[in-house]
Amino acid sequence: MSSWDDDESAAASAAEAATTDVELLRRAWRNEKAAPEILRFDTPLVSRVREQIQLLEETLDDFADTGVDDLVVSLYQMDLDRTLFLLRSYLRLRLQKIEKYTMHISRSDDLLSRLSPQERRFAKSCAEIMEKHLGQSVLSKLPYGYDSVTRQSLSSTEDDMGIYTLHLIYQIL
Repeated sequence: MSSWDDDESAAASAAEAATTDVELLRRAWRNEKAAPEILRFDTPLVSRVREQIQLLEETLDDFADTGVDDLVVSLYQMDLDRTLFLLRSYLRLRLQKIEKYTMHISRSDDLLSRLSPQERRFAKSCAEIMEKHLGQSVLSKLPYGYDSVTRQSLSSTEDDMGIYTLHLIYQIL
């Protein structure tokens, strides 16, 4: 066997494995898009897809060096672009949900456990920014006792607004 046949069979097996993971990623993307709450982050799937993207990029570089037919290179490039788009869209969708429901997510241990470590940092940062913004723009202008993001009165010692009221406040802002 020639080295070109070895490269082609390695690329074909990588493409076959990528197809399986790409289908799983597509299913995860569809589920995330349809679900009202954030779903559990599939760390192994995302890391496998990232490895396959890197492998496809290396394969494309090898094909360019060895002079493989432009049509084959174009097909591999199209597959790579489609996979990159799907991964970016999946991650972007999750970040949009985190940003939209940041206060709800940051106060629920169950929802926080569904996030990746990077998403947890993002959620924490979003919650801090939102609280700072509300404090500077709205709460600082309210009388003492009403200047809390989560308490309705001075006599309250804990969160008494509820999740749905907070969501309504953020939708108005």
